[in-house]
Amino acid sequence: MLDTLLFAALVAVTDPPATPEPTDLPVPAQDSGEQPSAEQTDPTSDDARTKRDLLAVAEHVLRNEGFDETTLPRNLFPALVAREAEARLLRTRLADLQVQLAALEAQMAEMQDFVLDHDRYGTDFSQYRSVRRLAEQEARRKAALERKARRDLARKQAQDAKAQRDTAAQIASPGKDMQTTLRDQNFGLIGQDVWSGRSAYAYAKIDRPGETITWNPSPFGGTRVTTESRTEIDWSVMTISGSVVNAAADTRNIGIAFAFFDEYGNQVGAETVVVNNARTGVPYPFTQKLAMAATKPFASSTSWVLFSDPITPPAQAQGTTPTTTP
Repeated sequence: MLDTLLFAALVAVTDPPATPEPTDLPVPAQDSGEQPSAEQTDPTSDDARTKRDLLAVAEHVLRNEGFDETTLPRNLFPALVAREAEARLLRTRLADLQVQLAALEAQMAEMQDFVLDHDRYGTDFSQYRSVRRLAEQEARRKAALERKARRDLARKQAQDAKAQRDTAAQIASPGKDMQTTLRDQNFGLIGQDVWSGRSAYAYAKIDRPGETITWNPSPFGGTRVTTESRTEIDWSVMTISGSVVNAAADTRNIGIAFAFFDEYGNQVGAETVVVNNARTGVPYPFTQKLAMAATKPFASSTSWVLFSDPITPPAQAQGTTPTTTP
């Protein structure tokens, strides 16, 4: 309706009052230079008929309210103000209806979920809503804990990387021999000029979802359903992290074995760490996951060097025969 009034005002301003206009308003022509489509030029198309009908209805309404081609612009402004107020009121009501529709759709979705889950949670809708609310709170809590764990892991990795850089810089700095610097950095000699830093161990965790149903007898019947989950430690999977330093003058391939024992001295796990092309004085971090034959933490551990093979010099790698003494 507002567009129709604006069009009528434009006609009254631009056209002289003595010039009559046809009763059936035509569709304005395109001035963009583009050719009209077949649907716009075809008078039998649905869009053309709809637009022609709307223009005819708008003209009829305006003429019944006393507006025509001879209406002065000063008389059109109050009508435009009234139409704008009416349009704003309609838009406000439409927004309210959209909010109500969204609320109804949410309620319908909740009812559909209740119908699908009634075998598990019972037929008490109010109790179902409380259980769903608790489950959603638990899911949000777990998501927050996971985000915190990821942030803590990223922070720890950054701190470990910085510590390794600092260790490498201290090892490479003059004024101290390498062994003294390694001892100051809490490295221990395993053997064959191979040093190992402090190791960290972590066990996997398992989330076991559970459900507890508590019956509350009453004259009208009723149940209370609560869901809970617990976190258990999986002692059969362990992750070991540490670092290795080659203190020899040569670049070597190093292999280190780790073994773990229970309180009776039985071996419950083992793992081998291999570092290829280990340069002198550079700490190499490692992280390995291994299977454990245990239902509790290990009691003791040991480590030893499996091999420490120097890298073949380039001259020998290209086939040059080294000089030997007969």
